[in-house]
Amino acid sequence: MSRIEGEFLTLALEIGLAETIAETLKDVERAIVDLPDTQSAHRHRRRLEEQRASLRNPTLRNSAALVVSMCAKNPALTGTIRRAFADLAERHPDLAWFYVQLPAATVDETLRRAS
Repeated sequence: MSRIEGEFLTLALEIGLAETIAETLKDVERAIVDLPDTQSAHRHRRRLEEQRASLRNPTLRNSAALVVSMCAKNPALTGTIRRAFADLAERHPDLAWFYVQLPAATVDETLRRAS
C-alpha cells in the first residue's frame, strides 16, 4: 500500500469508515434474513451475499464509495478527507469518479484554505 492510499484510509477511518461498514453490514445481514425463501428472491439474495463479502473485505473502490456516501450524509466530513481523496484520485484515475461526487466545499473549508 502506498503512502497516498494509507493516508486516505487512515483519514477515512478517522471520519467513521469502520462504523459505516459495520452499520451497512448489519443492514445487509438484516435484508438477507428478511428475504423470503422463494425462487424469485434467490437472485437478490446472491447480490446481498456478494455485497456482504465486499463489506467484509473492502477494496479501495468500496472504501471510496462509502466515503462519498458518508460525506453526502454529513458534508462537514468532506474537509477532512478532500485533499487525501484528491491525491488518491490522481494516483487511481478509476476512483476520480467518486472524488467528483464529494459535496462542495463548506464555508469553513474555504476559509481554512484561504488562510
